Amino acid sequence: MSAPDYIVWKITESEDELRASLSHPEYFDAKIRNLKPGSRRVMEILAVRRALKELLGGEEKRIIYDRYGKPSIDEPNAPFISFSHTKQYVAVIASDVPVGIDIERRGDRVQRVTKQFLTSDEIAVLALTPDIDLAFHLAWSGKESAFKVLGQSFYDLKKLTSIVHVDMEQKLVLLRVEGRDIPMHIHFDYTEDYVLTWVQDDVDCQLTINS
Repeated sequence: MSAPDYIVWKITESEDELRASLSHPEYFDAKIRNLKPGSRRVMEILAVRRALKELLGGEEKRIIYDRYGKPSIDEPNAPFISFSHTKQYVAVIASDVPVGIDIERRGDRVQRVTKQFLTSDEIAVLALTPDIDLAFHLAWSGKESAFKVLGQSFYDLKKLTSIVHVDMEQKLVLLRVEGRDIPMHIHFDYTEDYVLTWVQDDVDCQLTINS
């Protein structure tokens, strides 16, 4: 199993510029047809496809979705993909095994909802880190990434998953999952603007950022 490839794309282009960089509007026209031109959602959809094209070495692929909204590439033996978006950024990942990625803009929202996704034991684990606000963001994002791999049966992330360790030096969060003997390894990165997490197995990959 190889390490996944992923990319964070900072949206600096206009809608026209993003459209011009994509050769197959038929791959996304239906998804944005009823959306307001230039809206944040349109920009995110276009930027995801632009980032995926970059990640796949210039190839454009048709993306399809299952009934839960999980994306995949519409062709046999294609890599697994996952993507996420937050204000001004999108993140896309591709792997030879199921994978999940999440990017979250840093702000005060996470502090207000910690009790919705964290237990008191998890908060105690996160409190051991040097930056509790960053740790809360990593916990929120990490569980979102894990959910994309685990699927709909793990909708209750507070009840069915538990953060047991955070290693800031290794940029790694260990997540215990009900029914599994070995914790999931959540890798992360962060800047002043956002936190980024991805879940596969315990392997390394390199980050490419367009800014």
